[in-house]
Amino acid sequence: MSTNFSVQQILSNYNRQQVSKIQDFLISEIDKDNLEETIDFLTSSDIVKQAKYKDILYTGEAYEGLYIEGNQYLISSIQDEVLILDAVSEENGISEEQTRVKISLQEFIYLVNNKKDTLDWIKLN
Repeated sequence: MSTNFSVQQILSNYNRQQVSKIQDFLISEIDKDNLEETIDFLTSSDIVKQAKYKDILYTGEAYEGLYIEGNQYLISSIQDEVLILDAVSEENGISEEQTRVKISLQEFIYLVNNKKDTLDWIKLN
């Protein structure tokens, strides 16, 4: 994994709405108890995801694919891309453009591993 990332470099690629979704996701879904589990899920094959994470997988029918189900968000990965999906907002009729953020897997891992710095940067910008 490259360590040439910075929070500013990563988040400058996203609009205000997307940064707000990333911020809300980090606050509501990521903590020290599930950080490694989330990263492991996102870096695992679909076969491993189904076997190892079946108890926390999204089981609804609204979305295709394998997602971890959180309080408000669903998260998944396909190859080297992570999809953060605000399922509650979508259920309330908000458009996908406002409820979904795609981010590279490596950048996502950097942001969650540096959650405090990420949230601090967002607050200041």
